[in-house]
Amino acid sequence: MAEGSGYGNEGCGYIDGEYVAMSDLRLPVTDLGFQLADMCYDALHVWDGRFFRMDDHLDRWERAVAARRYDTLGHDREDFAEVLHGCVARAGLQKSMVTIVATRGTPDSGHKDLRSCRNRLMAWALPYYSAVSDEETEHGCDIVVAETVRIPPDAVDPTIKNYGRLDFVRAMFEAYDREAHYAVLLDQEGNITEGRGWNIFALTGGRLVSPDRGVLEGITRMTVKGLAERLNIDARFDALKVDALRAADEVFLTSTAGGIIPVNQIDDAPVGDGQPGPVTQRLTRMYWDLHDDPAYTTPVRYELAN
Repeated sequence: MAEGSGYGNEGCGYIDGEYVAMSDLRLPVTDLGFQLADMCYDALHVWDGRFFRMDDHLDRWERAVAARRYDTLGHDREDFAEVLHGCVARAGLQKSMVTIVATRGTPDSGHKDLRSCRNRLMAWALPYYSAVSDEETEHGCDIVVAETVRIPPDAVDPTIKNYGRLDFVRAMFEAYDREAHYAVLLDQEGNITEGRGWNIFALTGGRLVSPDRGVLEGITRMTVKGLAERLNIDARFDALKVDALRAADEVFLTSTAGGIIPVNQIDDAPVGDGQPGPVTQRLTRMYWDLHDDPAYTTPVRYELAN
């Protein structure tokens, strides 16, 4: 199914048990996913006709659905997987970003008793895209450290992907005002957390660190840690201070949308020599090589389009 061009116009959606055009994916304004951001989602990608780490994404998705107490979706794990396969197959995409969303649904009265809602499931497959531009994915991007503080994990669990992201919105406008495109946020103790749609890594003296608190436990983040260990790099999830980030030899972002993305500058100051570093480049090659490995990939069931 395709309609015109541009983000959201090409692809295939699923809602209320039916596959539909992207333009037909709509929630009522009474759905508490809209009114309260009472929802969760996951996003995975297809590369050359194969889902990458689908089981890991489904594991995370099932944990999120259980944590949010969405009990009336009417789907089990196999059903969720079939919906994702079906969206990609019907869109006819070999490279795709695929999203699955659960919302609380509409309550039976204005009292908005959460227990009265029937939870809603929707999904969609779009042509593959990166969290940054194609040029930046290959050659590196610039980021700023925002003054905006990340929503505390004690208030909203960041390990459950959600659209309650006003902290990121405010931080992005900080970046725009500073003639940048991307921002990383701090927690209340001044530690680095994450940016909108990506985790961050800093390499210093041969040790690779990604923040351990206040962040999504990204699948790409997990993959990179494993790859670094193959290179005998001390890779860990730990606290990361601003000064350590700025002094790092190499910095890169990780995201399902784009993979490993080099960072060239932080707050207008170069990272290393201001170019993608050798470890970043090596990990990037290893990461994309995994997309040919049957141990990490699942073929799309294109026959579901028939």
